[in-house]
Amino acid sequence: MRKVIVVVGPIASGKGFVADYLEQMGYQKYSLSDRVREETAGRGLEIERKNLQDVGDDLRRKRGKAVLAEMTAGLIKDDEEKIVIESIRNPGEVEYFREKLGAVIIGVTANTQIRFERALKRGDAKTRKEFDEAERRDRGIGQDQFGQAVDECLKLADVVIENNGTYEEFKEEVDEGLIKLGIEGNIISPEGNPRRKR
Repeated sequence: MRKVIVVVGPIASGKGFVADYLEQMGYQKYSLSDRVREETAGRGLEIERKNLQDVGDDLRRKRGKAVLAEMTAGLIKDDEEKIVIESIRNPGEVEYFREKLGAVIIGVTANTQIRFERALKRGDAKTRKEFDEAERRDRGIGQDQFGQAVDECLKLADVVIENNGTYEEFKEEVDEGLIKLGIEGNIISPEGNPRRKR
C-alpha cells in the first residue's frame, strides 16, 4: 500500500530535515518549490525568495490553489510506494494530496527566534527585518486565498512536531511523530516500541 507523507512548516522550522530523513528511510522525495523554481527560471527571473513567492502566488491565482500539487503529483511514478512531499504553502495543496493520494500531514514548527538564527546561519536572511517580512508572507499574514498560508496548513496537520532543541532531540521527536502516524521511525527498540536515547 502506498504511503504518502506531506511535510508543512514555516521558514527554517526543520521541515527539510524531516523530508531528507524520510528520503534516507527509502521515501522518494518531491518538492513543490522545484516547480516554482522551474517556472521562475522560465520567466527569466532570479531565483530568490521574493521572486519565488511571487511566481508561486501567480501560478495559484491563474491555475488554482492546487496547481503546484497537481504538477508535482503528475511526476510521481506508479511503482513508487513511499513518497514524501515538502514545500507545501497553501491549504489547497494539503487538501489535494490528502484527497487524491491519501497523504498524512506532518507539521513542523519552532520558536521564531530560533528559526531566525537558523535562517541567518544558512544565508536565507541577512537581517531580522528581511526575515520578518518573508515570515509574514510565508505564514499568510495579509495574503489572499491564493497566497502562502503556512499557518493554515499547520492547522490541517495530523501531527505537529516542535523543533526547539538539539538535532538528536528533534530526530527523536520526528520518530515519535512517525510512530503516532503508524509509520516506523529509526529509533525503535527490539520489541518495536519507541524509546528515547539518554
